[in-house]
Amino acid sequence: MNEILKVVQLDKTFGGLKAVSGLSFSVAANEIVGLIGPNGAGKSTAFNLISGSIAPSGGTVTFHGRDITGQRPSRVVRHGLARTFQSASVYPRATVAENIYRGAISTLPGSVWTQALPSAGRRAGLARIAREVGEILELTGLGPYRDVPAGGLAYGHQKKLGVAIGIATRPSLLLLDEPAAGLNGEECAEFGRLLRVLREQRGLALLLVEHHMALVMELCQRIVVLVQGRKVAEGTPAAIRANPAVIEAYLGAPDYAHS
Repeated sequence: MNEILKVVQLDKTFGGLKAVSGLSFSVAANEIVGLIGPNGAGKSTAFNLISGSIAPSGGTVTFHGRDITGQRPSRVVRHGLARTFQSASVYPRATVAENIYRGAISTLPGSVWTQALPSAGRRAGLARIAREVGEILELTGLGPYRDVPAGGLAYGHQKKLGVAIGIATRPSLLLLDEPAAGLNGEECAEFGRLLRVLREQRGLALLLVEHHMALVMELCQRIVVLVQGRKVAEGTPAAIRANPAVIEAYLGAPDYAHS
């Protein structure tokens, strides 16, 4: 298995409370992995640790063989690891295309100051970004909304735009924090199709935190289960569905029971 992300014995303590304890798992190239668990299980904290939003109390995060433990999110993104958030994080007054462009601009080499200098390389980079923005608009189905202010989009389209901004940074791994939250059944199915397209057409690996169990079971190749900050199970959807520890953790949860 060609592992691109490797998390080893990751810990995070907040004032004596263990939010994540001894978490270890990996994600392979072009793989979709789900990270699930009850509310308060430590899933979002794990995402924050991996993406550099917070520093771990212990353990390591390795990406493409490089130790990125505790690195700032801006550096992590440049290594090829991008993240979306539970809420649709967009610039509401900027157009859809401008939002995607802001994600893509981070892929230009050099500092903000060197990027501002006119040069042949700079012009070529901007031309490449313009092409990629068009491709991403078509890929995500947001082409008809290209010039619409992002704040005027329906919620489902804002969630798509969050993904579009993420893939504009040219990642090899995209972390998705509750991508189906707030979506209806039709929107959720459409979002699932988009994520498959990202894997199949762009070769992306995906790691998602999600409470919509039907989507997780259908989409993911492997699933990691957290309960109270600890990994209690890992395996294929079929194995996770039959695991007693998972059944106990989700006892009474309608989405899981009917997935």
